[in-house]
Amino acid sequence: MGVAEQSNISHPHPADAAQGPSADRAGPSRPVDDLSCCPQFLNRTQDAIIVQDIEGHVEWMNPAAEAMFATSLDRVRGIKVMAHVLPDGARVDSAKVAAFRYDIHSAIFDRDHLARHKRATGETFWNLHSFTLLATPTGHKIAVTCRDVTGTVETEQGLRRAMARLQHAAHHDDLTGLANRKRLSQYLASDIVARALAERRVGVLHLDLDKFKEINDTLGHAAGDAALLHVADLLRRFCGPQDLACRIGGDEFLLVCLGMATEEALLTRAELLLGATDDPLMWKNQAIRVGLSIGACLAQNNKENGETLIHHADQALYEAKTRGRSRVQLYTPALGQVQIAQNRMARELRLATTEKQLTVHLQPQLDLTRGRITGCETLLRWNHPRLGQLPPGAFFETARRAGVLADLDYQSMHLSLDALKRLHEAGFEDLTLSLNVSAEALTDVNYAGLLDWALQSRGLKPAQICVEITETTILQGGGRTIATAVDRLKRMGARVALDDFGTGYAGLAHISEIEVDEIKLDCSLTANIATDPRNRAIVRSIIELCRKLGTHVTAEGVETAEQLRLLRVARCPAIQGFVLAHPQPCDDMIAWLSANLPLPADFDKGPDTPRVTRLHPRA
Repeated sequence: MGVAEQSNISHPHPADAAQGPSADRAGPSRPVDDLSCCPQFLNRTQDAIIVQDIEGHVEWMNPAAEAMFATSLDRVRGIKVMAHVLPDGARVDSAKVAAFRYDIHSAIFDRDHLARHKRATGETFWNLHSFTLLATPTGHKIAVTCRDVTGTVETEQGLRRAMARLQHAAHHDDLTGLANRKRLSQYLASDIVARALAERRVGVLHLDLDKFKEINDTLGHAAGDAALLHVADLLRRFCGPQDLACRIGGDEFLLVCLGMATEEALLTRAELLLGATDDPLMWKNQAIRVGLSIGACLAQNNKENGETLIHHADQALYEAKTRGRSRVQLYTPALGQVQIAQNRMARELRLATTEKQLTVHLQPQLDLTRGRITGCETLLRWNHPRLGQLPPGAFFETARRAGVLADLDYQSMHLSLDALKRLHEAGFEDLTLSLNVSAEALTDVNYAGLLDWALQSRGLKPAQICVEITETTILQGGGRTIATAVDRLKRMGARVALDDFGTGYAGLAHISEIEVDEIKLDCSLTANIATDPRNRAIVRSIIELCRKLGTHVTAEGVETAEQLRLLRVARCPAIQGFVLAHPQPCDDMIAWLSANLPLPADFDKGPDTPRVTRLHPRA
């Protein structure tokens, strides 16, 4: 046929060749006396056979060939079919067709050929064909044996496409189309990354969406998906040709940057990404502010691998979020040492929850209108075997990051209720108890039920406790979710207080959104009441507002007689602080109550009144 040499799609198929049309070709030319014998044994074969002269003119074809090419021997006898069987776009120049002549030493006689050919009807098909050189009395002839393998080829192509799709799906995120962790692992193990690491020219950016949960909670998961796609598009925009952008978690992304030789270059890339989020995402006529926090890490030595850089970038990301989000934080060895210490503390904190290293201290609360101790707040303490006794501020964030904050809350709840029971058994049946709870525990739908069960098992009543929540708890747990949790507690009969009031930006708004029984003025307000007239006016206004709303007020952190006097003048209902007593273990609190109740009438004259003693120094 003389077309294989002109085709761009020619390659051997060993599997087909074993049983294919080339079984009778190969080797030197075969002597044939004439072609008159061809019909006797070839007319019935299912393979198409065409005999051509040395210049490619058709001299004979069997019925299978006529059927394959939808033509007849009479129509093609004496012509060069290469000009007719090639599909559009693969046609050979007419001058080349005219000049064509088989080279009897050509390699085309040594293998099978696969080419896309065309029937006389215009239909194309895949033709697996071979060439055999025949020696006849009238000169060399070429026998072309053909087989239509369209079904086989298309099936193979379909399988290849399916495998390509499966391969892509296995290495890419379904939603964003970015690389996934599996593709990231392959990329980090590649030679190009290995060379870049050896040259210390690799940077990693670890990105996390700020307040992504709020987008999902307020606008729905479709909006959350739109935000993730928005970030994915930004990463593609700032991803170099040899870089890799991937989604590694719910709202976490990585950008591995090759060729980064300086911290300035890496930080510039990060700042460009951060700046690109200034324009809000428009989704269903709503503007969504998609904020990012970014941790950055640059290879410092040729001993670091990709996983190490990612770990360091993650540590920097955590620091960025701790410092207020929507910022870039570069990893430094000093930061790494801090993280190592925090990770150690996290491991020790997990042990603390199982080895009874936690306890609670009690601090009394004074009702100024009646001059009576009405209750105590419980404050968690960790008796650390290496560092000594630690207050919550020393391990609160570590507990949150380690995912054990809710466990601490539940342990604190049981320890606090045990302490309240002991107070009652010691003869102080009228005292109530305030206990703190984090968003992690409060948003647990079982929290109210578990608290109620813990009260009943100790013979205590819900009205004898007050659950304190902070503004941070409301923001982290989601306003609606926290409102629902507060409603469960109040229906159970417990009281609820908004703690650390005055430290947030929306405390008054939360009073209107969440029905609390009490607010606790933060010690930052109390500390300046004697020295700052503006601060004094703010405190008076808050107390007056809460009086009109029917909300109880307790001032925290009262340390001096002057602060106490001014709060009395402002008609503050209750106080707690060092002016009264330091937080102390339950046994010490029982002793303190026994020694100091009833309080002397002139208590407000100062903390050194004889009947008011401090059993323990400042914690």
